[in-house]
Amino acid sequence: MLNLSIAIIASLVVMLVSISAGVYLSRYKLSVTEMLGMMIGMTQGMMTGIAVGYFIGAASDMFIGNLAGIIIGLSFGIIFGRVGGLMGMMDGGMGGMMGGMMGAMLGVMLQYLYDGWAIHITGVLMGIIYLVSMVALVRLVQRGAVVKTTIDPVCGMTVDPKTSLQHVHQNKTYYFCALACQKLFAKSPETYL
Repeated sequence: MLNLSIAIIASLVVMLVSISAGVYLSRYKLSVTEMLGMMIGMTQGMMTGIAVGYFIGAASDMFIGNLAGIIIGLSFGIIFGRVGGLMGMMDGGMGGMMGGMMGAMLGVMLQYLYDGWAIHITGVLMGIIYLVSMVALVRLVQRGAVVKTTIDPVCGMTVDPKTSLQHVHQNKTYYFCALACQKLFAKSPETYL
């Protein structure tokens, strides 16, 4: 069983790192596509939930581990998924719930199946995987947000002109997130301009 004080300190460190990464990534908000915003929410929610759920689950029981992991994962997924709009918040929240439950389950299972060494080694590995995922998320957003984006005139979603559908109207190219938006625009461009 992991010491509860150590579990709380490890969880607070994880949450501080997630908050730092989320605040840093908020500077890219205007140049993040919806898909990239969904990745931010999902990664923040799931990885923070897994780590917190694991540490608290390894120091307490399934109920407390699940409760802490789900609440923290859900909160972080929704808060930082906002850059991806509603879908980012939904995916972030869902990822946070799943991550919190998985982390708590792993922590409690190790607590009952193995000696203390397995809990500590897994905790260190969990911390490393968590930190690598946060660094990878920051790098992903830095690279993905550098792309010049534009706004879909039908739904208002941020899209990447290199990968999105397009329609030329009066010698100007407009970009769309989906075929439905492109078709609506093609029927009546003046409605959306």
